[in-house]
Amino acid sequence: MSTESYQFANFGTREDLLEDLRSLESRMKDELGYEVALIAYTQEVDENKIK
Repeated sequence: MSTESYQFANFGTREDLLEDLRSLESRMKDELGYEVALIAYTQEVDENKIK
């Protein structure tokens, strides 16, 4: 996956969403038996493609 057109997602004050990610990471560790890191990206919008 090329990450050139992606940037880290900004959750701002949405701590509840971050807690959901942490909870899922914990569940995956329990079920899979190893650590999993979930990383949230947002795709940059190419202004030229919108027009």
